[in-house]
Amino acid sequence: MATANQSYAAQRNAVYQNSSSNLVDLVQRLNDTVAAMPLQAQRNWQSKLVKALATFKRNNPGLKSINDPKFRLCKSLMGKLKDIQIDTTMQREPNLQWVITIIENFRAYQAQPIQVYETASGLGAWDGQHTSLALYLIATQALGMNFEDVEVPVNIYDIVSRGEIRGNFINNNTTVGKNAGKKPLDIIDIWQQMIYGVEVDGVTEDSWVAAHAKWKAISDAGMFLTAEKFNDTDQPGAISRLNEIADDTNDVETVRQFAVYGKYVVDLQQRPINTKEIPIIMKLLGLCQTQDIKWDDATIEDLAQHCIDLFDANFDAKGPFWDVAHQASINAWNKHNKGKDKRDWTDPPRNNKNVEQGIAFLWHQLQKSWVPTQGAKFKFPKQSVGVYQLDAKDLF
Repeated sequence: MATANQSYAAQRNAVYQNSSSNLVDLVQRLNDTVAAMPLQAQRNWQSKLVKALATFKRNNPGLKSINDPKFRLCKSLMGKLKDIQIDTTMQREPNLQWVITIIENFRAYQAQPIQVYETASGLGAWDGQHTSLALYLIATQALGMNFEDVEVPVNIYDIVSRGEIRGNFINNNTTVGKNAGKKPLDIIDIWQQMIYGVEVDGVTEDSWVAAHAKWKAISDAGMFLTAEKFNDTDQPGAISRLNEIADDTNDVETVRQFAVYGKYVVDLQQRPINTKEIPIIMKLLGLCQTQDIKWDDATIEDLAQHCIDLFDANFDAKGPFWDVAHQASINAWNKHNKGKDKRDWTDPPRNNKNVEQGIAFLWHQLQKSWVPTQGAKFKFPKQSVGVYQLDAKDLF
């Protein structure tokens, strides 16, 4: 079997192995984030930034300094913006679109102090990274201030461990809703913190340890966790849907088994994991888990090869899997309702992107074409819910 090109996945996973803090100032944090983006994304960012800064100026006519009393920042301890540092091993990766949103909608009287702790060389920001970056851009580019002179409100916390910082960060960034004044943590942000916490800081909380173990299985298989905002979901081994991995009902072993499947298809096809693929395969493996059925790694690899042989393991919404699955479901639905009064007909199957429909189809397909190849003693899970019985002639 071909060897996977794991260079990008290995690079992404290696960041969790940094055992010491990496403190950078706001200028470097911004520049590094922009430099990591594709060239066109960099151009889009610059264009959006120009427009956002123009909007800020219109909303604050005549403003020359963010330290002008008329700017109405809250009263707290004042710290030099240049002294604020971001620990790249602690903070989530910056979301530059959120920085744009902050600038366009900036209201000084709503801005919270930057949450910091004292470091040997400055003030480490454990919360307020996006606000700090927005203030840096407003002060230096919109108002033309000297970076050395800019002061902002800060709250200094008595932090004694990196684990305390991570706990504070997660607990203070899970607000949701349209009126949220801060950028809520995405699932990838929370998972990055938990992985770092165990890998680097020795956190022993059960849920963090389980998350780390799941990540380790994925990392060891040459894959990596990511999100759309990181602009790398097209890379081989990218997993951008974390719902099933994060679900506590899927234990570490189930995720490890998915990693076996994922490694096999990624090694052969050099592609990311499809967002429709992971819930379907994870559901099948989860059924095995709940029904105490244990498949060895060779069986899971054979399952992956069977999917490749049947439909190129292509779970894309426009691929052959969904075309056949949807038509088979429609035919089964028509057969189920045949002869009934129209008023008694059940609701038709949903569109061909519906995950539950895909799960049911794959179960029937494997019953037909894969299970018979596994031997008389092979155990295959029962379906978790009652569904229409698909006709064998409508399957691959």
